[in-house]
Amino acid sequence: MGASKIRFNDVPYRQGFLEVTNIHPGHINIETWKIHPDLDISEKQFDDKAITDDCVVANTEIELSVEQAKALIASLEAAIANASEGGRG
Repeated sequence: MGASKIRFNDVPYRQGFLEVTNIHPGHINIETWKIHPDLDISEKQFDDKAITDDCVVANTEIELSVEQAKALIASLEAAIANASEGGRG
């Protein structure tokens, strides 16, 4: 599986990038980078030279088992259904 970063910037103070890869056998690696809200990333990729180390205000990396990843998918699907109906929470 090739790594690709997903840009998220609909809520500027929570903008950043997310990457899903397989680093350890039998696990799913999720890594996020929160980017400072003063930098507009709407037209930028993560490897853009404008995104310097100083722009990254937080970085988190977690490893999920296959079962944990399935639980995450179920939670995401429920949240997507709720958001699609205009809900939150």
